Parts: sequence; C-alpha cells; structure tokens
Amino acid sequence: MGIEVVVEGLTKSFGKQNIWQDVTLTLPAGEVSVMLG
Repeated sequence: MGIEVVVEGLTKSFGKQNIWQDVTLTLPAGEVSVMLG
C-alpha cells in the first residue's frame, strides 16, 4: 500500500518556448517511475 501521486495542469517553458502545456501525470502507488527529459 502506498501513496498515488497526481500532477495536473503542468506547464514548462524556456523563455517564450513552451515545452509542455497542460500535462497530466499519474504515478500509481507501489510502482517505481522515472521521467527523463
């Protein structure tokens, strides 16, 4: 049993360049996840 992590509406930009816009990410409880970028 663990804690689920939910991120909603994530936006990342470098200056005026949007890299991500309105991203939703759910990491289920009990799993190992890695995000590279």
